[in-house]
Amino acid sequence: MIKGKAKMEFGTGDIRMTGALSNNIGALCCITQPPHEIGEKVPVEDEWDPVQAEVILTFSRTESIDALIAELQDVKAMMNETYPLEKGRIREQNLDFDTFMHRP
Repeated sequence: MIKGKAKMEFGTGDIRMTGALSNNIGALCCITQPPHEIGEKVPVEDEWDPVQAEVILTFSRTESIDALIAELQDVKAMMNETYPLEKGRIREQNLDFDTFMHRP
């Protein structure tokens, strides 16, 4: 793991995302699993331990979930090349995500 940065790569079906609620705090737990079909629902009876989660996103307000969903929709639009770039906004060079993730 890169110091100060956690990275999970989605796209192969090996990350289980499980929602939870405790004391009015919502959580999304991400757990590495053997690959499955992306989006496949695992039965609730399937046991797992929160200690297994490599990443846990917690939410105390639903507006934070809406903000995360909006950003994910933007990323999806970028990947689909349908993201409406703002007029006049020019980036001198593309963001090199690999370099960003490996900076000391």
